Amino acid sequence: MQDKELRKQYSLQIPGLLADLKKAAQQWIDEPKQAHFDEFFTKILNISGSAAMFGHIEIGNIAKLMQDEMSPFFRSDKHPTEAEIQHIIGINQQLLSMMQQAETDPKTEIREIQFKAKIIDKEFMHIIVLENDPVLAKDIKQKLTSTSFEISTISEISQITSSVQKNTGCIIVSLDSLAAEDLITLGNIERIRASIPLIFTSGSSDINARLKAVQAGGQAFISKPLDYTQVLRSIDSLTERQQQQQYRILIIDDQKSLSDYYASILKASDFEVLSVNNPEHELMPALADFEPDLILLDLYMPYCNGQELAGIIRQMDNLLSVPLIFLSAEASTDLQLRAMSTGADAFLTKPVSPDDLLLTVQSRIKRGRAVYDLVTKDPLSGLLNRRESIRRLEEISRSRRKNTPLSVAMVDLDHFKKINDTLGHSVGDWVIKFFARSMQLIFRECDIIGRYGGEEFIIIFPDTLPEAAQLACKRLKKYIIASTHDLPTSFTYSGGLALLNDQDDSKAILDRTDIALYKAKEKGRNKVITATDNPTH
Repeated sequence: MQDKELRKQYSLQIPGLLADLKKAAQQWIDEPKQAHFDEFFTKILNISGSAAMFGHIEIGNIAKLMQDEMSPFFRSDKHPTEAEIQHIIGINQQLLSMMQQAETDPKTEIREIQFKAKIIDKEFMHIIVLENDPVLAKDIKQKLTSTSFEISTISEISQITSSVQKNTGCIIVSLDSLAAEDLITLGNIERIRASIPLIFTSGSSDINARLKAVQAGGQAFISKPLDYTQVLRSIDSLTERQQQQQYRILIIDDQKSLSDYYASILKASDFEVLSVNNPEHELMPALADFEPDLILLDLYMPYCNGQELAGIIRQMDNLLSVPLIFLSAEASTDLQLRAMSTGADAFLTKPVSPDDLLLTVQSRIKRGRAVYDLVTKDPLSGLLNRRESIRRLEEISRSRRKNTPLSVAMVDLDHFKKINDTLGHSVGDWVIKFFARSMQLIFRECDIIGRYGGEEFIIIFPDTLPEAAQLACKRLKKYIIASTHDLPTSFTYSGGLALLNDQDDSKAILDRTDIALYKAKEKGRNKVITATDNPTH
């Protein structure tokens, strides 16, 4: 229904497109300057890229033919001969005639894409573990249960379908115990192929084992003996979309009908979409406030071209790793490559099928997120690293537009060196990972959590007074105590807390939290102390 409505809206725009095309063509015929030719060609590109997409197949075909005839002379020192000019004018007359009739091919239907990723509450994510070694299965269950997952262990592939729940986030499968027919069965389970990622484990890490995992639909491969930090990292990576808010797509296209069409496809697959049809006035506010995960942009627009916009976007530090995808009817490989040189990640040629759009967007976002995570996240805890945590704090401390309170905590695991020295670094790593996940579970999604270094962590609480932040820290303490039975060792933490004041920059408030943390250590540990406004006391 949505596609039919968009087709109807496009049909209503045809008279306007027709008038613009007539005007641009006549202007070039009357005064054959390069600028007029380029404007005429841009109108043809718009029609070539959109008409077929909205059901006007014949119009799209003629516009495409016209595009092929005109493209050698677009933004070029080469000019068409008199015969070539007459040929272009003749095709244009045919195009104008067809647009006046505006006949839609009745057999054309735009397919609806049904794919939707599940959004799962991170507190209740369920994981299926297929492992026929009962000792290993028990160990996996104990380790993952301690990090707040709900675990079902099974030993037969036939048990998978009945074990899948609404909140199943992924399946961990031991490759060693599966026969060839089992792998085929696994790859054919529709619910798995549609939305549940597979992680394979194996005692062998050679190319044959990895190939089997890929052929069965595996998206991660972990060698035995299992490194549980790597297991958790793979789970987090593969279920990221299920635990986080919707992916955010920014569309920049001067044709509203096209941006609406792309938006409808993406929204149907649960993306959050913002469209910019007037870059001159709308782009900068959108880049500042929307914070996109990916940007789709047209190559040819009246105000400036897509290459220039890509250059503007790449000037911004926080958008350096955001994928850019060009959308255009431009068929020239040379021009596509030149456009990509400005920092774009892909080039889709209009008309774009829904399948191609979704697959390209999703794969580029995943790759973009992976690159971003490498730069901004601590590999062990999965939290923001020190550099990114300070950057976020500096951004907030510089921006007091909302005039709302902000509290910052510095927390430190008590006697952590003793855990490493007596129980080993693997247990110490597990404690850090558990503590990180506990903070993510207890604190709000808007709270910013980072690993400051070693066993020290920073938490930024927006719109929060110290009293409320203290309550959040107490909830965290209660949760850790309640989870002790699932951990290889018990532990406590100490913290210092401070409220951002009008004189603070990021260094000043961190100094005050650090002094308060030191006081908590002095007073016996296992407590969080709120700093005074005077950093010398």
